[in-house]
Amino acid sequence: MAQKKKEPAKKAPAKNAPAKKAPAKKTPAKKAPAKKAAKKTPAVASATETTTIALPGGVELTMVRIPGRDYWKDKSPAWSPDDIPEKDYWMGKFPVTQAQWEAVTGENPSRFKGAENPVECVSCDDCQKFLKNLNAQPAVRASGLTFRLPEEGEWVFSSLADAEGDYCKLEDGTEITEKTLGEVAWFDKNSNGTTHPVGQKKPNAFGLYDVLGNVWEWTAPADDARSALHGGCWHHWAFFVMSYRRLWRSSTERDHGYGFRLCADRRAD
Repeated sequence: MAQKKKEPAKKAPAKNAPAKKAPAKKTPAKKAPAKKAAKKTPAVASATETTTIALPGGVELTMVRIPGRDYWKDKSPAWSPDDIPEKDYWMGKFPVTQAQWEAVTGENPSRFKGAENPVECVSCDDCQKFLKNLNAQPAVRASGLTFRLPEEGEWVFSSLADAEGDYCKLEDGTEITEKTLGEVAWFDKNSNGTTHPVGQKKPNAFGLYDVLGNVWEWTAPADDARSALHGGCWHHWAFFVMSYRRLWRSSTERDHGYGFRLCADRRAD
């Protein structure tokens, strides 16, 4: 009887045989990211153009041109053409710093002091007042740019820089993931409970620094009472530090995690 019980055991290897074929099925998936990154990198990298404006006290403000819809024709961006901003626009190379805020307003409301740290503890309404004063500066008028807060679509597009994932793409075509987020962002795992000087992490493919982490960034008001913030900040975990992730807040609310990035249009005159 012992010999009869051993017969079914001989069939077990045959049942396990299909499992050996599984690795072969995964092969195509491994090739996809490399093809996409190599195809899109040249289009993003060649789009970079900057302009710098001198504010009072010798403080510089650098803007990066983000190409509009026409530029992306036949370049296979990750986005649908209908979701790409129609016209070219300019985005701040960095979030607005405390030095820039103080050069325009003469004040510094931030909790974490540092001239090159992003300004925080500012509401959306505070940002609008800053913009009014900024646009009145002689150097700004001479630049031909008119400054404003970015629309949500503009902010997200310039943050992702043609990435297909949730974070952003680097100039070499590499897509940032949750595991590599620390390469571009200050967040709960690496910030040590504070903001940091801008420009210390890698920029995205458009040449924008700190688009993720450090401080949440206000976008243009959705209505008279509220506005959306994007990008996450120094005390949030990776789930919140994504380009698409937003916070809806009152336009009057201030917090030590709230800052902003400038957007601008070239005047027709």
